[in-house]
Amino acid sequence: MHKIEAGRHAAAERILFLVLAGLLLVAPASGVDLFRDGKAASVILLPPDAHADEQLAARELTEHLQQMTGAALSTLSGPAPAGTIPIRIGAALVPQARARILASSDDPAAYLLDITADGVSLAGLTPEGTLFATYALLERLGVRWYMPGVLGTVIPRHPDVTLQPASDVVSPSFAHRHLQAVSRDLPWYRRMRLGGDYFPGAHGIPLLPPADFTTEPELFALVDGERSERQLCLSHPEVLRRAIAAVEAYFTEHPEAPWIGLGANDGRGFCEDDRCRALDGGQWDPFAAAESMTDRHIWFFNQVLAGLDERFADRRIAFYAYATYKLPPVRWTPDPRIVPALAPITLCRIHGMNNPVCPERSFYRELMQGWGKAVPEVFERGYYFNLADPALPFSKVHAVRDEIPAALDLGVAGWRVECMPSWAVDTPTLYVAARLMWDTTIDVDELLAEFYTGFFGPAAPAMGAYLDDVDDAFARGDCHTGGSHCLRVLFPPARLAVAATRLQRAMDLAGAEQPYAERVRLFRMSFDRMRLFLRMLDERDAFDFAAAHGTLQELYALTDVMREYELADSAYLLSPRNARGYLERFWSPAVELGYRATVEQGHLVAGLPEIWDFLLDPNGVGESLGYFRPDLTGGNWQSLHTSTRSWGDQGLHYYKGRAWYRTRVDLPETVTRQPLRLHFGGVDESVRVWLNGVLLGASQVGAFRPFDLDATAAARPGASNTVVVEVTNETLNELGTGGITAPVFFYGSHD
Repeated sequence: MHKIEAGRHAAAERILFLVLAGLLLVAPASGVDLFRDGKAASVILLPPDAHADEQLAARELTEHLQQMTGAALSTLSGPAPAGTIPIRIGAALVPQARARILASSDDPAAYLLDITADGVSLAGLTPEGTLFATYALLERLGVRWYMPGVLGTVIPRHPDVTLQPASDVVSPSFAHRHLQAVSRDLPWYRRMRLGGDYFPGAHGIPLLPPADFTTEPELFALVDGERSERQLCLSHPEVLRRAIAAVEAYFTEHPEAPWIGLGANDGRGFCEDDRCRALDGGQWDPFAAAESMTDRHIWFFNQVLAGLDERFADRRIAFYAYATYKLPPVRWTPDPRIVPALAPITLCRIHGMNNPVCPERSFYRELMQGWGKAVPEVFERGYYFNLADPALPFSKVHAVRDEIPAALDLGVAGWRVECMPSWAVDTPTLYVAARLMWDTTIDVDELLAEFYTGFFGPAAPAMGAYLDDVDDAFARGDCHTGGSHCLRVLFPPARLAVAATRLQRAMDLAGAEQPYAERVRLFRMSFDRMRLFLRMLDERDAFDFAAAHGTLQELYALTDVMREYELADSAYLLSPRNARGYLERFWSPAVELGYRATVEQGHLVAGLPEIWDFLLDPNGVGESLGYFRPDLTGGNWQSLHTSTRSWGDQGLHYYKGRAWYRTRVDLPETVTRQPLRLHFGGVDESVRVWLNGVLLGASQVGAFRPFDLDATAAARPGASNTVVVEVTNETLNELGTGGITAPVFFYGSHD
């Protein structure tokens, strides 16, 4: 066990005693008694015209304390009855509350929590701040909301509730705290004190009236000499005029909106005419392998803001600093009303910026610093899930504990982090992230120890060890792009065996005791999905497509059970979007079409190696140099994995351009009597294929999709055959990879 694990589990025992068994519930006589012997000794006081959030605070307090003690609290709008302790909810009932809060913070979420012999006061600068004070009080009493729904809630049971005197003014570390795709309608969202302004960044620039590509092609990007609908021509005066009209119309329709989201359409295809190129800063983005498009967009946003009616002089433009427009500008000074949100999809999405295993992610610090110098307000719009991964075990606890406090020091104002919440996978990451967004000073080791103990009860030691090891696998793993390509590296058989032992031990410790047994079961199912996934890949790569197809059906069945398990409204064990969607998009086709080729329609003739010779061709000279020739023996080719490693995890971090693969395979003499096809399980993104120097053809199906080529005429039965593949990778995708991504094999028909 790692030293940090041992510390956490020792802390877990302390937390079990101190927090969940009754910290602040059983206290010295100087405490403030809310309940005695299961009977209420206090009442809730609300203002006569209480705001909806203040009314919600009263309900939340009543419901949780009733579950804690078995007794109900009364809610009144007048004075407290003699002999009872008043719990005052709302600044209207707490003289000087606003002044006391404002002396420390003007954040709308800030609150005062006052506990004296005269009663309890819960007051915020806003009604939402009052609600947050109520949640803080419940947390003092040991209540926790680890994930949405009843199953994710921990409420200690005790007939006595006594609070120690306190007087705290509290405000969040970040004014804006959001986890995108976690429903803001979930009670969990506000119980975690998430909130603030919601960053409205968007892909696309609206025009009023909208541009018509058929009749107004000049308003769209010029690419390779032709107009394209993908992006707008930002230098065209009519585009600017219509963008200003659209922005003014938006603010007229939404007078309360402080900002509007604008930005390039997702993807590339930027205008290449001389006027647009003259707006660029001439900066090369090595992480996107393209010229930076930031400056032209900053120029355009500056013109939009300058052109707005004076009624909207205080409005802002929010945009994603993303892909080829993530680097800070070098030519144009941004209007201070421009607000970027950093979305570093072309930097490592697994590690934190201070992790020594990941020099790539360390550049993120420079990115934050650069934007912080360019504009007064910067948001973070990163990723708290494993992109292109079908919701398999994953953890970014190591990364969020690193980057959230660092972001505060670097001046980041708020968060709108992209998630695809699968609560059987992401609960530790999202819980820790939410707590850190509110308070960066939290001791994460103690927080995790408390989580393991409160959530898993008697199974805490085993579950803590399992979840710590999942986090450690990603923290220490030399994998950087995300996705599932690296899972076999991070979870080799030995680690899987240890994990299985810990999970079985957790199930034994939990026994039939609920809710702990059910919570353990959910994480065990998530682990079982990963084992099925990895088994399927091993069978696929061994060309046993019958076995892989059977395992895929098991994986589908378990996936469907878990994604239909609803913890609360809109909160599921697995994300409805990516759990099966990414499985079907990135992983199933190679198995299903391999099964069709080798079982249903034909039979396997020969599988090609997993490691091929490989050579980059950034200048596109490979065909002229004859890289496809079967007699070629030199050229400084290196060895590269295909289906078990991504390009990004073999040192080709987001390489864009051409590259070549070559390998040899022996074909049996029997292939002379049958049609022969060469099958690729997936390639990113377009290829041409030669067999023994003969061009067989090119893929026409798009990235990651299986395809076949007729190899009958070019094959040499009973001899060694040379297969050469030219790959062109130009487009950014969720996998952050390129080249051959799945097994390659020859197959013949049954006829």
